[in-house]
Amino acid sequence: MDRADSRIADLLAAALALGLGVFALSRTGDMSELGAVFPRTAAILLILAALGLALRSLLRQRRAAATEPAPKSEGPEVSTEVLEAPRVDRPRLAGIAIALMAWALLLKPLGFLVTAGLGLAAVGLVTYRERMSLTAALLHVLAGAVLVGGFYSLFVWVLKIAVP
Repeated sequence: MDRADSRIADLLAAALALGLGVFALSRTGDMSELGAVFPRTAAILLILAALGLALRSLLRQRRAAATEPAPKSEGPEVSTEVLEAPRVDRPRLAGIAIALMAWALLLKPLGFLVTAGLGLAAVGLVTYRERMSLTAALLHVLAGAVLVGGFYSLFVWVLKIAVP
């Protein structure tokens, strides 16, 4: 993918994220004040991230135009090459997308605790690159259980949000 294609992809992703964030924010009007805290926060963060991605893409475009090769002059040669972004690991990215879609589809039938545990395990398996020792695996499971239990407690007892 060349730089122009990358900028177009970034701008399309930013537009999609911005639209999704605005839509999500608009849907919080019917929620209770405490129940809307998390969705509003997530929507605002998504909108800010989308605006940041679009701004970064536009600034890169401007910087690339400014670094066009100048006529040869006397003196030391200076590189004006723009650094390339790291390559995306598409199979891992696809695995994460599939895990998140499965999480969303299984949330109601299986409930929050089971789905969150399975989703966390799936994303962990997809993204972990090294061979894991038994001790490290047990620590990851313990940390995941604390994380899922903490979010469940936050939603149910603090924010008073009914979860499946």
